[in-house]
Amino acid sequence: MNISIYPEFVHLVKQFKIFPFSDLIPEHPSLTAVVADNVWHTGTELDPWLWRVKIVQDEHAAYGKFFGSKLTFIQVGFFPSVQMLLSQGKSVEERYGSGLMSKDARNIFSIIKEAGRIDSRNLRKASGLTPKEQKKDYERALVELQNFADIVITGAQESDFDGGWSSMCFESAEHWLNVTLGRKPAAPDNLASAKAAVKAELSSVCTEKAMKYLDKKLKFNL
Repeated sequence: MNISIYPEFVHLVKQFKIFPFSDLIPEHPSLTAVVADNVWHTGTELDPWLWRVKIVQDEHAAYGKFFGSKLTFIQVGFFPSVQMLLSQGKSVEERYGSGLMSKDARNIFSIIKEAGRIDSRNLRKASGLTPKEQKKDYERALVELQNFADIVITGAQESDFDGGWSSMCFESAEHWLNVTLGRKPAAPDNLASAKAAVKAELSSVCTEKAMKYLDKKLKFNL
């Protein structure tokens, strides 16, 4: 399977619903696997590095580290169901109160929720986790929030100086769905219906090995 243009990428995300940026799910395609090595970071419309943000801005997919520390795209209409499974239907406050969320993650979520949209540089400053020795605490909290699908990546803020890396922008999933998109996709009524819908959809496009991986991550059997 090989693609060379952006619409083909959008089609794959719509087809597979859950589409990793790089190799993650066994026997499952990813963006890095389906495009040629020589088109990355070219700055042209054929550059997949630009597609990762464009597909979010075009409202085709949610983007974030939803499974561990690797980035993944989730088709926008499918996202509310996956979000319910990743959070197990529990709010940030419910998880924090149950000891399932760190204090840093809760604090960072509050900052993002209040800001609406904020880039990583300003978010780290606002979190107070600016000392070098706290960088891992900051990054760990961001991954934690994405693993629960509490937040999503919605863009990239350009660096203030030439040659600098861009900074990812974050929104709460709720803000992205309700405000940024302005057309929240239908969400399942409860956890059981979310599990049934997601499992049925994925089983039609995933191999047995891919389903075994996603079964663990999405907690189908809990």
